[in-house]
Amino acid sequence: MATQSKTAVSSVADQAGKQKPPAFIFGSRPETITAEVSFVRVTGEVHEMVCQFKYRTRREFGELWDKVSDAKIPQPASGEKFSFAGLADSGLEFSVERTLQYLAGWDLDIELDKAALLQLFDEEPNAAAAFWEAYRSALVDGRVKNS
Repeated sequence: MATQSKTAVSSVADQAGKQKPPAFIFGSRPETITAEVSFVRVTGEVHEMVCQFKYRTRREFGELWDKVSDAKIPQPASGEKFSFAGLADSGLEFSVERTLQYLAGWDLDIELDKAALLQLFDEEPNAAAAFWEAYRSALVDGRVKNS
């Protein structure tokens, strides 16, 4: 991957002739981005939380999306009996591993780790998809600051 230099873009003078700071600088990327995650709980209540996600460029996000969409949930070994409990367990592990690739923090009073995500996704089935959608939307659709 080519190294990008930091280059000021769109530095213009205002009406008084003073130089305004550049609108943005190429190569100056944030470590994380913040976005709201919202999902309907099993109780019917809507839960909203603020999360920090690992920043990725459009290309990097596309590569992550390819990676997670190509991943396969482990299937029972040959000769093993199919089990819905086993399938649910595999699906939970898969969702947690995928989420840990992009979720960097949250505003809960619970440490963000594999065990916490596993319990959350087990107890609140809508949560896993909500994290992915919030991340995808923040990177692809963008948002207005402070909204």
